[in-house]
Amino acid sequence: MAGIPWQSTLQHKLGQQLLVPVDDAMGLARRYRELDAFRDYVAARLRLVVPACALIGVTAIACGLAPVMALVGTQAFAALLGLLLAPVALVGSLFVLLLVFFSWLEERSLARSLGHRTSREHKAARWIRKKLRADLGRLPRVPWLLATLFVGLPFVVLLRMTPLIGIPLLVVLAAAPIAFARLDR
Repeated sequence: MAGIPWQSTLQHKLGQQLLVPVDDAMGLARRYRELDAFRDYVAARLRLVVPACALIGVTAIACGLAPVMALVGTQAFAALLGLLLAPVALVGSLFVLLLVFFSWLEERSLARSLGHRTSREHKAARWIRKKLRADLGRLPRVPWLLATLFVGLPFVVLLRMTPLIGIPLLVVLAAAPIAFARLDR
């Protein structure tokens, strides 16, 4: 019996959504090792990169704790599932957030090396540049499936379970790229 055509297409697309970000991360690490301009850009901005990475770490921990908060205390099996999902959510969110952040840094490094923007500016980025005096530059490619699974869903759980932690963290996360861009002149 032959497979259903849409199943193989779905499997292929799902495989791409899961494996392309891993290839992107490996390529990013290779370019960091091989390209002096990118490595020098990051090294010159360590006073900005380190706090951003600390914020990413805090966010990843919050995303990792979200399944525990949601499932512990319901039933024994659900609690076990929450405890098993915690490290997966932690590592997954850390991977996605660091990939997006360092891809953004690479774009900024490239724009700085070339002396201009690498692409057209989005309306929101233009507004932020004009009103807040923060040039975000070209936004990186986001692995949306992984971002939804490892950052979006845990963050929704975090906001629902502990809004006093989730809302300020969300505000700081939204403000971080703007602050980075303002201080990176």
